[in-house]
Formats: sequence, structure tokens, C-alpha cells
Amino acid sequence: MLLPHKYFAIDLGTNNTLVYESKRGIIFDEPTSISFDKKRSSYFDFGLSSKNMYGKNPKHIEVLQPLSKGAIANITVAKAYIKNLIGSITRHSLLKPDIVVSVPSDLNAMERHAVIEAGKEGGARNVVLLKDPFAAAIGSLKDISYSKGIMVLDMGAGVSEITLLSCNGIVMSKSLRIAGNDLDEAIVEYFKATKRIQIGLLDAEILKKELACLDTSEEKMMQISVKNLMTRMPEYCTISSNDITKAVLPLIDRVVTLVYTLLSQLPASFANDIYDNGILLTGGSSLLKGFDTYLSQKLDIVTHIVDTPLQNIILGTGRVMEDKQYSSLLSK
Repeated sequence: MLLPHKYFAIDLGTNNTLVYESKRGIIFDEPTSISFDKKRSSYFDFGLSSKNMYGKNPKHIEVLQPLSKGAIANITVAKAYIKNLIGSITRHSLLKPDIVVSVPSDLNAMERHAVIEAGKEGGARNVVLLKDPFAAAIGSLKDISYSKGIMVLDMGAGVSEITLLSCNGIVMSKSLRIAGNDLDEAIVEYFKATKRIQIGLLDAEILKKELACLDTSEEKMMQISVKNLMTRMPEYCTISSNDITKAVLPLIDRVVTLVYTLLSQLPASFANDIYDNGILLTGGSSLLKGFDTYLSQKLDIVTHIVDTPLQNIILGTGRVMEDKQYSSLLSK
């Protein structure tokens, strides 16, 4: 009896990796993180349990992220991570799986090759790639096969990408290697410069999600533990939403400018499509409170946050993998 092959779709994100198994749906959603024991020269943990060590790990253990700004930063670390991932999701299978990996559309040939190489050496039989904007639109149940423009803004952890899709192709696309992680770093730097306090990156991310708001003047407060850079001692500090918004706004405005630039170059034949239907917003960073309203008001255009911005890419990649009508969107 022939054993059935396993088919998986993978959204290999800068911060989080999601896996979709054919006919089962999403089976994995954990941080893109892997730990390395320098004493034993071996990788020993990955995913959530690895991420939980970050900032609390002893010197002989490194907590590593194989991706940076949406691309593979270290091919050796990426291979180890993907090998652990594939081993985990195919634990009871004797056959190597076929995988579809979603990637930013602006990856160069070397970066695309690195993803395929990491997948194959990590244990996959075949690896094909799908560009994120295709996955985002299909994950939102949009039909991109017609001669009608669909615009998608994908804001993840490492990349912000605005794309115009039509006739199963990318008409125009622009990207900026500024996204959620950069907002966290901007918060850290803001408080260093203005308050002389050090905030951890994980706390900065929490502050961003809880306090940053672009469409209200209502001030909220949150108390966290920080390091006073003058006394070098830990202390508690009350952080205001106004400060968090000030910290992230310059980077948000750069994303708005990115969208404006593409809109200003829009072919006239697509103008009605886009201004009638607006822009689809996806990716975790699109959930920043008030971002959709802020973008809409700045550019005088309708915006729609997709139903599942955190899972949208993986759901679209899974649908492409399962439905042969989308096979032309895949590449090697």
C-alpha cells in the first residue's frame, strides 16, 4: 500500500511561524525562534519554549531568530529551525513532505533560493514559494483572477508591503523594511532619549499593543518595570499612551507615505476599482489601534481590516496548496 504524502503550507514570518496541513487547517502557531547550546554545539529547542528563554538565558545558550525583515538572516540557523519544525509536524510520517512557503514579494533571487534550500535541507521533499500578497487576497476570499484591481497592505513584524493585484498577477508593489519590530525598537529608543530609562523589547511590544492609539486623544496609563539609566537601578515607571503614540508615529507616517507613493503612480484604469473598494489591511501590525482610520483620513481612501489579520496569510497559502486553480501562482 502506498503511503500518502503530507502537504503543508508554511507562513515563515519574522516573529511567528504558522503551519497549515491539508484538510486539517492550522496546526502550528509559535514564535520563529530556536535555541543553541554553545557547550554542546547543538540546537535543542524551538518555537514558544525557545522564545520564553529570551532575556533570561545563561551565557552558553543563544536564543536565535533565523529571519530578519522578512528574509533569512542566517541560513544555518534557518535550516536548523525548519528541520525542527518539519520534524515536529511530521513526527508520525515516514515520507518527506511537500511544502508551500509564503514569502514577501520583494525577496531577491538569493533570498528565495535560501528559503528553498533551508526547506529541502530541513527535510522537505519539494518546496515551492507563494508571494504574500497573493496569499493575503486569497485568504480574504478575494478573487484575483478578474481584471479588477485589488490592493493589499500587509504589515507584519519585519516588512510593510503594498501591492496592486489583478488577473492573477502583481501589477505594482512597493515595500518598506519597517514594520512591527521597528515600532518596538522606536519605543525603546524614545524612552532612552526622552526619559533616560531602558525598556525591554518584550515590554515595548506590550506597550505598543496596549497603549498606542492613532485615533483618539484619550490618555491611558500603564505601569511597568524599567531600568533608570541615571542610577543604573530598576524601578517602576508609569507610561502614558501619548508617549507611545509619539514614539511610533514617525514610522507609521513612513508607511502612509509608502501607500501614497503607490497610489500616486496608480494606472488610471485601476483608479475606480481602488477608490470604490479601498485597501485591504492584513498582518499583525495592521491591528495597531486606529491605524485603519489614520490611513483612511490621511489618504482619503477606504480601508478594511481583514477578518483574521494574524492568520490571513497562512489561510490563503493553505487554500492555494489545496486548490489546483491557483497552481500558476506558485514558483520555485
